[in-house]
Amino acid sequence: MSLGMAERMIHAETDRRWKAHRGDSAAWALRGAALALATTAMALAGCHDQAVPAAVPPTVKVAQVVRAGSAGDLRISGTLDAERSIPLSFGEIGTVQQVLVQEGDFVPAGKVLARLDPRSYEDEIGVAQATSNRAADALHRIEPMHKNQTIPEIKVVEAQTGVQQAEHTLSIARKNLDDTYLRAPQAGIVAKREIEPGQTAIPGAPAIVLMQIGSVMAVAPVPETQIGKVKRGEKVRVAIPALGKSLTGEVHEIAVIADPLTRTFNVKISLPNPSGELRVGMIAEIYLHTEGGAETLAVPPEAIRTDETGHPCVFVATPDGKLRRRRVEVNGFAGEQTAVANGVQEGELVVVSGTAMLADGIRAHISNAQAQGAGR
Repeated sequence: MSLGMAERMIHAETDRRWKAHRGDSAAWALRGAALALATTAMALAGCHDQAVPAAVPPTVKVAQVVRAGSAGDLRISGTLDAERSIPLSFGEIGTVQQVLVQEGDFVPAGKVLARLDPRSYEDEIGVAQATSNRAADALHRIEPMHKNQTIPEIKVVEAQTGVQQAEHTLSIARKNLDDTYLRAPQAGIVAKREIEPGQTAIPGAPAIVLMQIGSVMAVAPVPETQIGKVKRGEKVRVAIPALGKSLTGEVHEIAVIADPLTRTFNVKISLPNPSGELRVGMIAEIYLHTEGGAETLAVPPEAIRTDETGHPCVFVATPDGKLRRRRVEVNGFAGEQTAVANGVQEGELVVVSGTAMLADGIRAHISNAQAQGAGR
């Protein structure tokens, strides 16, 4: 056998074995793909057979909307505010040198509360004083010559004008130096201290806030449906829970512009505070007497919420097991309940407790079955 023939036989055998091996690989690849498809089909079939768990509805408590008598009293929560608040600022720019009071200090009228570094203003007075002296000396020298008619009248007028200008400049410099002192315009309590030594004070920027608390104001928002029944000068009972006592005040001021979001008007009741025990920011329960006393729909105070626009609303539990959000008008209090109008009807169930994440139309589980049965 020749060498060329042997080489051809070897190449042919190699080619045959390679083709056989390639066929086996393809077959194994097809088998693997079929197995993968079968596995996927089984998994999908399993998914269809397995039930997806439903979302668990929130659990809430409800209370009935009832009809109650207002008894002519409108109870509103408010806060105590100062009779008068005075933000004080320096009249000149400068570096704060001293602050002589602390928050809570009582200060009499005229007391120095703080002062700026006076050196630059003292120098201004020195310059103005020197200018004034020179102008006065010039006038003193010119007057004899004017009497002897050796200089014209205009020179005397110019010298007199120079003296007047110098005197005014000196007066301004003295006023500027005095403005480096911050004084109390009247007696009061230091409510805020906004500056510290070393700071730069700017005219108009509050440095110290002074409050008068010989009497305080109880401020409360009154609904627009009730504001017409409140009269200026009438006596009002005000309870201060923090002190456990009630006081008698007088309606001092009734706002003429309503809050655009809550549609309420601020009413201020003046309360005597000779001992200073009433402090700004305390909670006050104000009982305003309103004429009529007709019955009104009422819900527990905790049922009242606010929507995304700030308007009062409640969530009503409907017979189909869903919650519906409805806007209401808050008309003060009827006893321990909140008086409402519009949006609800007597006997309906409103949510009073539960998750804060409620939404219109969601299903809910009512935990207090007694209230649920009462509303049916």
